[in-house]
Amino acid sequence: MKYNYSFPESFKYLNAFFVSDLVDLPIHIIDNEGCIIFVNKSWSKVYNIKKEEAYGKPIQEIMSSNLKYFLTINESNQTNIDKDISYDHIEEISSQSTAIRALNERKKISMVTSTPDDSKVMVTSTPIFNGKNEIEYVFTLVQDLTKLSDWKERLDSEIEKNKILCDKIKFLKQSKYESKMIGNSKKIEEIKALIPSVAKTDASILILGESGVGKEVLANEIYINSLRKDRPFITVNCAAIPENLLESEMFGYERGAFTGAVKTKEGLFELANGGTILLDEIGTMPLSLQPKLLRVLQENEFMRVGGTKKIPLNVRIIAATNEDLFNRIKAGYFRNDLYYRLNVIPIKIPSLRDRKDDIKLFCLEFLEEFNVKYGKNKIFSSKALFYLEQYDWPGNIRELKNAIERLVVVGEKDTITSEQVKLITQPYEVLNIDEYFEPNENISLKDAVQNLERKLILEALEKHKTTYKAAEALKTTQPTIVRKAKLLGIKKSWEQ
Repeated sequence: MKYNYSFPESFKYLNAFFVSDLVDLPIHIIDNEGCIIFVNKSWSKVYNIKKEEAYGKPIQEIMSSNLKYFLTINESNQTNIDKDISYDHIEEISSQSTAIRALNERKKISMVTSTPDDSKVMVTSTPIFNGKNEIEYVFTLVQDLTKLSDWKERLDSEIEKNKILCDKIKFLKQSKYESKMIGNSKKIEEIKALIPSVAKTDASILILGESGVGKEVLANEIYINSLRKDRPFITVNCAAIPENLLESEMFGYERGAFTGAVKTKEGLFELANGGTILLDEIGTMPLSLQPKLLRVLQENEFMRVGGTKKIPLNVRIIAATNEDLFNRIKAGYFRNDLYYRLNVIPIKIPSLRDRKDDIKLFCLEFLEEFNVKYGKNKIFSSKALFYLEQYDWPGNIRELKNAIERLVVVGEKDTITSEQVKLITQPYEVLNIDEYFEPNENISLKDAVQNLERKLILEALEKHKTTYKAAEALKTTQPTIVRKAKLLGIKKSWEQ
């Protein structure tokens, strides 16, 4: 295909001077005497000088009154013009107009200067030669570097925002995080949202909350979403281990460290090395052992009981407690510095009474779990579910779970009724012991307790007819009723 390179007739209206007025950058042209022969509209607007007032005047006169100084730019390094005025490519400071420099040196010159309003501009002047290699004119373009810098910052900001957004989307796709924590109350949703970010770090976490709220469940969820999920996860219940054994259990001991230490034993911290350790009930840790734990947190090393060798430790620590550690600190039972070492990321789990909207979800979850476990097909009546939701559950999730298990196990009908729930949720009645026992100085405490137990069990059996219902009434288990009835000589005159 052939192209026609001839210009149409209408192109005669597009001369260079007309086009330059359309450019939103100041432009001026001087002759070989250094006088202005042309300025565009943008130039007149920026320098507040009318065209007719500029024509014929020396450019040096105009520029010296409108620009503060010139910094000559090495042409090969002009890509760095958006930086602050500390250029390593600046050759010299000059008060001479850029156009005059280009005229005198017969080459393209670029300079950075500061205007009266402290705007930073770059002035580029290019000589225009005739056929005899003589300069006829010098063409000069002025660029506002302040605007360029602002545009660049905005562009960089948008690029950074997009990068952050892309990284976030990429992370969400990769993590595919789905919380196993039950509940959709506001506080629980906040905790769920926090888990992916804190799980990826090694920062110490302190989980706070009443007994039974699910502190260990949260700790496990943090672990399985951490970078240490393929390493050990060790749980230490500080309240369950006797004080005199806690140190050796946690940090291990060397052979001969004490009587009975016939061989070296690794402690729980050593077993957790590289992984995560949960220090449950941290508030009960003996004051004497707290400095050693503090050293582990500070130095990432420890020594076994009776040892002299320091063992390096790389373990993520999660602590949990149902106690008010501030009160423990005030009472002198907990170290202030240890508290702040553990409390890098605190997470408080609300009690069940403060998240009643979640009770129904737990009830249905536990009902399904125990139906499968015991081969049942139980359902809640609407009234039973209502009573379960209204109860405060002082033992929190643990108490609720035990209650649902009992409701599934006890009773032959498939529907769990409100009456069954009431037996569990109503406060225990205070027994009048005088109705069952008359003081006798000749009877031992053991016999007195057995007599009281016998009367209570016998009355419950006669009233409710079955060991299951008697156990419900006395807030105990059916095997306990059967065992005690046999031990106390109560004959089986009721229906099983």
